[in-house]
Amino acid sequence: MGGTYVTPSAPTVSAGFFLKPEGAIRVGTLPLYDALEVSSWTYTTYEASIGLQDGKSFELGQVNDLTYQHSPEFEEVEGFNLSDNAIYQVTGEETMVTVEIYEFHPEILELAIGTGNRYVLGNEMLLTFGGGCNLKNRPISVEFVNAACSVPTTPNISNGITGGILTIYDALITNGIEWSMNAKEYNTASFEFTARPVLERSLGNRLGNLNLY
Repeated sequence: MGGTYVTPSAPTVSAGFFLKPEGAIRVGTLPLYDALEVSSWTYTTYEASIGLQDGKSFELGQVNDLTYQHSPEFEEVEGFNLSDNAIYQVTGEETMVTVEIYEFHPEILELAIGTGNRYVLGNEMLLTFGGGCNLKNRPISVEFVNAACSVPTTPNISNGITGGILTIYDALITNGIEWSMNAKEYNTASFEFTARPVLERSLGNRLGNLNLY
């Protein structure tokens, strides 16, 4: 039933776009940018690396929580001769991937500690920390398939999302490490990967990309 001036419509439900992402998060190894994919058509055309190269990353395994956030910051451009500000400019942006791990691989602990060194001692590993100046930044990727029941049977982005890859070209763990050592349950630790702009890339493509299929 409509009103005098308008008739409301029912929502159109596109179940193919419902998401239950199931996948893996990978962290690139050194040298820094050698881990990024560079052979795809998207890279040669747009300089957009999709994911990481095989054998040049380590996986964080099963995680307890995974969150991706991209937040551009906008600011009004004030005009002396206008009562209402209608022009905005982008003054900054922040991209973060927050992951809560179950698997305490030494490689992720080294990146989280950030200010020290790693020494391989045969079958053991020593991580020192304190006073270091070097950043321990790496590219990361989140590769997922959509495990929802309503995904299209054939990948077609106009009908729904069957999977995707989030790639951050350069990131570092900015929250350090807080490890609550509890013997009564599986331990977890949460890490915040903050993207750094790669200034050599073109505007609009300095932090990363999200490929959906």
